[in-house]
Amino acid sequence: MDNLVRIFTDGSAIGNPGPGGWAAVLICGRKRWEMSGGIVWTTSSEMELVAAIQPLRSLACGTRIELRSDSQSLVRGMRFLVQRWQTQDWINRRGIPIQYRHHWEELSILNSRLHIQWRWLKGHNHHPIQCRADELAYRAAREHWNLQRKAA
Repeated sequence: MDNLVRIFTDGSAIGNPGPGGWAAVLICGRKRWEMSGGIVWTTSSEMELVAAIQPLRSLACGTRIELRSDSQSLVRGMRFLVQRWQTQDWINRRGIPIQYRHHWEELSILNSRLHIQWRWLKGHNHHPIQCRADELAYRAAREHWNLQRKAA
């Protein structure tokens, strides 16, 4: 039995910054489930991080995961940079504080308790599951955009 959980994530923001949405599609064997949500004012970069955090929070310690994202900064950050940022007190090589530090810290903790393979997947490549994550993220962002318009 394959107990590997495959997660496809995406984040979106209308206006960037603006209303944002995140989504994840999780697959384990024959089971598949989706999750999504949004924030009233954010960036697509933040939503990409949240799209990874939310499903990882729901998985048990030690779970084997393959997380696929079209965000090169997320995948590169988790594969190569987060440990360096931690040792440099969350300051990059140019002396600038790391943006969304709290998300990176949480991802680092989740990464240490789960067995995650971070994989980059080219966005808008017609991969059906990645397209579904993109659709869900955009839909969540659009819902928050509509809420803003109604409140105005």
